Amino acid sequence: MLKHILLFVLGSMLLVANASAQDDPKAKAIVDRLMTQAKGWSSFEADFSSRLQSTKDKLDLKQEGNMKVKGKRFRLMLDKNTIINDGTTLFTYSKETNEVTLRDPAEVDQELDPSKVFTQYEKGFKSQFVEEKADASGAMTQVVKLFPTEPAKKPFHTVVLTVDKAKGDPRSVQVQYKDGNVVTYTVKKFTANTEFADALFTFDKSKYPGVEVNDMR
Repeated sequence: MLKHILLFVLGSMLLVANASAQDDPKAKAIVDRLMTQAKGWSSFEADFSSRLQSTKDKLDLKQEGNMKVKGKRFRLMLDKNTIINDGTTLFTYSKETNEVTLRDPAEVDQELDPSKVFTQYEKGFKSQFVEEKADASGAMTQVVKLFPTEPAKKPFHTVVLTVDKAKGDPRSVQVQYKDGNVVTYTVKKFTANTEFADALFTFDKSKYPGVEVNDMR
């Protein structure tokens, strides 16, 4: 279940925010601006919310999270789960069960890797500029639709990307899947080039009394 949650939350961002849009010059300029900025970030932090809606399964799942990324290392907090990559080991900790699972980061799907959020998908999408509109706070945003150039290889057919017009930062992403599921990912706060202590990207067993360790490496 955790993997599916991560796929919905991280995959949406990975599959969209980094796509180098094609065909529509205005849409391409918006996404290219985001890409250029992202390549200059040595680290970043994002508070986010996600919503998974499924008419078929009568599901409406809402979650809150925080993501800290420094190079290839990251710390992702998603409700009662914490996922840490220290560069050599991926730790997935469940507060509910007080268990931590250790895996080789290389075994994790690239779409689930927050460290590649803004660099994973630079090509493979056509784009369409939709509109400019003010959000609830009055700030202007730009909305772009992205379509995979090889749709048969993707589980989704359309992605709607909203960015801040002034800053160019991602504001929200909606992924429309072929099975009818819709995932909406909203960035509540985004900060680039944040100073992080290296200790944030390690799992200190002493801080989790009685934790059960499952080493799957």
